[in-house]
Amino acid sequence: MKILTVIFFLFFSLNSFSKEKGSQEYSKYFPKMQGCFLLYNINSQKFEKIIGEENCKKRLTAFSTFKIPLAVMALDAELIKDENQIIKWDGKKRARVAWNQDQNAKTWLRDSVVWVSQEFTTKLGHEKFKKYLNDFKYGNADISSGITTAWLNYPDDKIKGLTISPYEQVDFMKRLWTNDLPVAKRAMQITQEISYLETTPKGFKIYGKTGSQSYKSNQKRKAGWFISRVSDGKKDYITVLNFKDLSVPKGNEYGGPRAKALTKVILQNSGIW
Repeated sequence: MKILTVIFFLFFSLNSFSKEKGSQEYSKYFPKMQGCFLLYNINSQKFEKIIGEENCKKRLTAFSTFKIPLAVMALDAELIKDENQIIKWDGKKRARVAWNQDQNAKTWLRDSVVWVSQEFTTKLGHEKFKKYLNDFKYGNADISSGITTAWLNYPDDKIKGLTISPYEQVDFMKRLWTNDLPVAKRAMQITQEISYLETTPKGFKIYGKTGSQSYKSNQKRKAGWFISRVSDGKKDYITVLNFKDLSVPKGNEYGGPRAKALTKVILQNSGIW
């Protein structure tokens, strides 16, 4: 009886400690935000860190992280033949200088060129676009708000558009990086290559995409994503972080870069990066 009591006490204590530690981490990394961070080990097929677990189950508009699956679609459907093919600018002036020129797959991802994404989804058409989303098991696969805008909806829109949870982002990235999507292998491999971002001081290569949006009701409040694959050739991870501001933050930086910067801090504190 005493042994059982001790075992119960140890289990309760460890469980309480784990919850307390998780709560402290959440408060540390996500002050005045609703957020989630996931660190998934591809080799062991296990999550090594989960912060804000309940939020990790909630779907948020995909924003520009959607360009990763869209790149796979465009390459698989042969809308572009490779990463170097020129995508001609239509001559229309847009908000960002980098958008007002010819593009290729690399610059499209790097500079989050919306008009290229819209050209791809228009060429795919509703039926084929929807099929890819279903085949990829990509979030709610909902493009009813428009095939050129579904992934761009504000976080406080009544119509949520194309939304996905952090756990679902991990699942998609895992399938991409293990070449397990139902598309041509070449489409996945080129997408992997063009998503390269940087190599860390510890030799980890970072591949991924940010995603940014403001609130419709208050443009100073932001939401952001950063999804990535982090690998040094031996250790291999998928990371996903998203957040929504609960109040107006200091500064006016886009959500995506903030999500990436926060991911970097968490990984450095975990001995990665």
